[in-house]
Amino acid sequence: MARMADVWGQDCEEFRPERWLDGGGVFRPESPFKYPIFHAGPRTCLGREMAYVQMKSIVACVFQRFTLGFVGGDGTPALVRAVTLRVACRCR
Repeated sequence: MARMADVWGQDCEEFRPERWLDGGGVFRPESPFKYPIFHAGPRTCLGREMAYVQMKSIVACVFQRFTLGFVGGDGTPALVRAVTLRVACRCR
């Protein structure tokens, strides 16, 4: 299932995280029922939560080893006030 060309496209063997972005480069979430890797509902994968914990720990390790910053400007992010506070510029 994870590498089926009819589900993921002809480039299913390639690592392409941009496949989840729309034309403007913004992440577009899909329904959890569309790609049944973990499934959803009462028959969800037993290893799902463990996979999420592993992904979070890998991201934490990457953030610990690298310095991230904003491109351009003085390095101070501009904030947008909405229902939640968010950063106006994008990280690169």
